[in-house]
Amino acid sequence: MDPINFTRPIDEHYVNTGLETALSKAFKKVFAQNFEQSLQDLLDYGCPHIGSKTVIERFSKQNGLVVLRRNNTSDTLMRIIYSNWSSMGNKRGIAFLEFILRMLWGKDHFQIIRLWHSLEKLKEYPIYLSDVEKPNYFLTSRIRIVLDKTVDANEVVELSPILRRLVPANIVVKVHSMAFDRDLGASSFAAAIVVKPFEIYNLI
Repeated sequence: MDPINFTRPIDEHYVNTGLETALSKAFKKVFAQNFEQSLQDLLDYGCPHIGSKTVIERFSKQNGLVVLRRNNTSDTLMRIIYSNWSSMGNKRGIAFLEFILRMLWGKDHFQIIRLWHSLEKLKEYPIYLSDVEKPNYFLTSRIRIVLDKTVDANEVVELSPILRRLVPANIVVKVHSMAFDRDLGASSFAAAIVVKPFEIYNLI
């Protein structure tokens, strides 16, 4: 968004003395240094994705979205992610998670794997999970995100908790980094599902 000229009334006001000119210049300088950007940010709150870096970062944090610390691409990526987040409403799900991963690391550096579980071992859910569909296995609400070794390890540690919050509450996410060759934890919703496996059984 083009910035608003808050001092336009002063610019267009006729001055006829050196003192008035000096006062006008002094006011505009002080205003620009202390207030102009803050007021512009407040105006941009109505459409954060086209606001300043401060605005888009503030609204990304408020909504639990990705906040990046990259030198060249952070602002652009956060704008794209936030604008898609706000436009999708209740349609956000695994497709949105995949979109985020593509934006962050490219399509060739991650996998989203849906997990299956043995029907015969239902009472021991989620111990017998499988990456592939098998006879007498059912599709669970669990997924695994596998990130390859080229993905920056620091970003993986910083962003993995956020990635788990980008999906609906009924989906349990584990992030697996090949750089560490281990899982980076699961969503807190995992415990609730494990405690009452009979609820899943009743839904089948």
